Amino acid sequence: MKRHKMVNLCPTTYELASRMPNFSKWVRTKLLDQQQQSQVKYEMWCPEHPEYRRYYDSVPVFNPYCTTCNLQMMGKWVNR
Repeated sequence: MKRHKMVNLCPTTYELASRMPNFSKWVRTKLLDQQQQSQVKYEMWCPEHPEYRRYYDSVPVFNPYCTTCNLQMMGKWVNR
């Protein structure tokens, strides 16, 4: 048996939601965005180019190298 969750809105938020073309889709998107942001990932970056970053679900067996300068990348676990 499937259970559906209800979203309770006050008069102000009801007005805002009623102006949106697809409020249900917006809520689903926000929930999925929040889930993705809270995931733990292994982040790797280049010491010479810290803006160059890669994310992994587990620690790579072989550390990747920067495609710009060919230095070995550094890494740590982060919440994304």
